[in-house]
Order: sequence, then structure tokens, then C-alpha cells
Amino acid sequence: MKWSPLLHTIAFLSGITGALALIGAWIAGTDGTFLNLTQAHLYNDTQSLLLVSVAFGIGTLIHLKEESK
Repeated sequence: MKWSPLLHTIAFLSGITGALALIGAWIAGTDGTFLNLTQAHLYNDTQSLLLVSVAFGIGTLIHLKEESK
């Protein structure tokens, strides 16, 4: 089984979800909430999801290199 398509999908989905969390944080503003989540919570979610996306993206590149051998 090749791991790179699975890793690429996870990286893509977590990146999109992180971008949506960032947009939600902008909508929440400084004093409000968005979907019952505060702006600070959404910013923390954004950071976590984008870090996961980068990590899985790097994993994808590593596995692609290994699979080509």
C-alpha cells in the first residue's frame, strides 16, 4: 500500500479546515464568537491544523521519494 496518497489527503483536508478556522476567527471579531467558539480558540485551532498540514505534507514528500526507489 502506498502511503503518499493518504498523507496528501490528510494534509489537504487539515489545511482547508485550518483556513476555514482562520476565516471563522476573523468573523468572530475581538469580542464575539463564531459557532460558539471564541476568536482565541479559533486562532489556536488554525495554528494546530496548519502545523498538522505542513507535517503531513512533509511526510508525503518523504514517502513519494521512498516509493520512487
